[in-house]
Amino acid sequence: MFLTEVKLWDIVKKQTQYKLNAYLSVFSSLLFIQVVGILFSTNGSGNTSMGFNGDSINISFLTGDLIIIFTIIWALISAIIITTKASRNDDFIFISNRLSSNLSNILFLIIASIVGGVTSILSGILLKVILLFVLHDDYTLGTLISFQELLLGMFVSFLYIILLAAIGYFVGMVTQISKWFGVLIPALLIGNSIISANQGKEEFLVAEVVKFFAQESSLLLFFAKVIFTSSILFFLSVILSNKMEVRK
Repeated sequence: MFLTEVKLWDIVKKQTQYKLNAYLSVFSSLLFIQVVGILFSTNGSGNTSMGFNGDSINISFLTGDLIIIFTIIWALISAIIITTKASRNDDFIFISNRLSSNLSNILFLIIASIVGGVTSILSGILLKVILLFVLHDDYTLGTLISFQELLLGMFVSFLYIILLAAIGYFVGMVTQISKWFGVLIPALLIGNSIISANQGKEEFLVAEVVKFFAQESSLLLFFAKVIFTSSILFFLSVILSNKMEVRK
């Protein structure tokens, strides 16, 4: 049993290393989308004006929230892509099974989420640095961030990204079972929002899910929610992969 487990882990490591090299386009697309996020964020996430003794002051709020949102969307799409037929067939260059393939995919997504979490926060800092050089210092107010806050921001960003990666991986796996799910899932979400709007409800399914995670004030509970949900989604994805043919 011990030797079998070692062999499995060796295969998973080799597959993960291969995917880190083969899927460089995933990381290059991350860089591109974060650059786009920085460009969109230069206009500010909000503005306010005030007047005093005939003088007016315009304040723009600059955050990296849009960069994080773009990174989350990137994780969702990337997770769906690695469940496609072409990506699955790449695993056949190794002596492997569905379990090792899924474990290497999950490990790859975890590593990609860590990279996404770190770079999204650093991109937000880069945005402020760029604006400090572009704008005059007399009109720019910079805020310092402690090392602990920096690590906390990266950690929370990682949790959001891995959660969306788990959702994307599950959706991608379901879609590979039947292409109809690729139409059915969006239709159900859109239908739910339309029905909720017609019934006068302010919240619909997606909004409730977002609220369940985003409005959690306790970091420990938020961590538990994300890890539990992501683990369930990855586990179900592994189970669903057993429904597929060995190679199509």
